[in-house]
Amino acid sequence: MTWATRITILRIILVPIFVTLVITYDDTDNAGRPEEIWRYAAIAVFLTASLSDAVDGYLARHWNQRSALGALLDPIADKLLLLAALVTLGLVPLDHLRSFPIWFTAIIISRDALLLGGYFVLRHFLHPIEIRPHWTGKLSTFFTFLAIAGGLFKLGPVTKGLCFLGAGFALACTVIYVRQGLNLLHHSGHTKASVPTP
Repeated sequence: MTWATRITILRIILVPIFVTLVITYDDTDNAGRPEEIWRYAAIAVFLTASLSDAVDGYLARHWNQRSALGALLDPIADKLLLLAALVTLGLVPLDHLRSFPIWFTAIIISRDALLLGGYFVLRHFLHPIEIRPHWTGKLSTFFTFLAIAGGLFKLGPVTKGLCFLGAGFALACTVIYVRQGLNLLHHSGHTKASVPTP
């Protein structure tokens, strides 16, 4: 097993640790205030997991550590971290940590669910298929991770602005990917009405 894959697996392991730290922070009560050490620990785990994505990507590209397992686990690890943070900060009722607007969490999760469903549809009709990430999707993920960090650091209005940016690029990339998918299906003839045989 390559070191890049090991780092990816570590990122997956950090996801439940991050969620546990956030919830523990919100549950602690020291003279009416939560114990900040838990929030700092959650921030450290989130930043470690986020930075490890760049590290394993660098190892895979520049040190010839690409593997089939790593290629499968890397996007799963990214989506798990993103989903866990969005659900914890956006859907779980927290008393001491500012939650995301519900619309932000709904847009990002719906985007990923729609794109995942579209991918399987394309794979069903067009096997094999290569999906190239669009820059709007990369910016959406970037601003979403910044919004999560902003929520953990309690940046308030800055976090809300990052939510608008992340959601805006998420909607844009969804429209682009759906159009690309429909064009692929159209050019392959899968959107035309089938002619009944006599």
